[in-house]
Amino acid sequence: MRSLFLTTSGLMTAALAFAATAQAEEPIKLGVGGKLRQYFFITDQNNQPGQHLNESGMLTDAEIYFDGKTVLDNGLTVRAVIEIEAEARNDRNADELYIDFISGFGKLRVGEKEGINATIVEDPAPQAFLTTEEEVLGDAMRARTGVTVKDAFTFKRYVGDVLGITYETPAVIPGVAFGFTYHPSTSDAEGTLDNATSSHDAIDVSGRYEYKFTGGKFRVATGYFHSSSRFGGTDGNEAWSTTVEVAYAGWDFAGSYIASNPANSRDERAWTAGAMYSIGPYKISAHQFHGTREPTPNAVRKEVVDRTTVQGSYKLGPGIVIGLTGFYVDQSDAAGVSYDGVGMLGGAKLAF
Repeated sequence: MRSLFLTTSGLMTAALAFAATAQAEEPIKLGVGGKLRQYFFITDQNNQPGQHLNESGMLTDAEIYFDGKTVLDNGLTVRAVIEIEAEARNDRNADELYIDFISGFGKLRVGEKEGINATIVEDPAPQAFLTTEEEVLGDAMRARTGVTVKDAFTFKRYVGDVLGITYETPAVIPGVAFGFTYHPSTSDAEGTLDNATSSHDAIDVSGRYEYKFTGGKFRVATGYFHSSSRFGGTDGNEAWSTTVEVAYAGWDFAGSYIASNPANSRDERAWTAGAMYSIGPYKISAHQFHGTREPTPNAVRKEVVDRTTVQGSYKLGPGIVIGLTGFYVDQSDAAGVSYDGVGMLGGAKLAF
């Protein structure tokens, strides 16, 4: 781990030294953007004794973006990004804060941002309305298991937008992208940390190959993740993931698989597969999710989640999309008790 730290520190130092040899024509000026998501849902799901789950509800998500860049006279691009949560319900005022140094040697990113895997994988299955960054169905359907549903197929399940250093190689070979991320801590903590009380030293190594042909493309992505446990040992969280996609003539087919071995030894396995068709401003998709989790290490009976989703969307204009999602969920807990539910979710997504 010391050698990895020295390597990433060296890359950062080299980038700063390279930047110091050139001057920008003008300072960075930040532009303003953001997103606003409003959803309404209705569900019919099993209650536990004494429960009376609401049959309808609303969800929202809003952020403000500040983004700017400058190009130095030697060709080095420097970019700054600040994303601020616009909701009082969230426990952090800033979601992402990072600086990019981009040159012929690749891209070096420093700051609060998820690892390279989330960028490499993109969407694990095509979705017409709710993308990977907008996994809200889990908030509409009460969870009966510990199976990971949100960020299930990227390493954001272990490390979200926290401090780290990411390096992505330049596009020397057409269609090939490769990079790695190092997070000193998997939490929002900064500065000197006590590794005996928090998980640390997270490594994300991921790569992708994409081949474009007339009317379509083929893409395969894979990644590996490991972090050290909070007790100071090396047996922490670990995961492997793979995604395959084929797109042609308006059709998009993709699937992903992840094997996750967390520090608590409650292993998880999940896969998803789906298809989407796009024509003009319209999109329609269907995909299946299946996930299992060991409620205790090496348990014979596993927790299971199966979810079928059908989605449709219409682009009203630039940055304005409305959509409707129908879903059926079947969950089986550690005792083998089954809970099922069905629902619909509609809403509007604005990007500005």
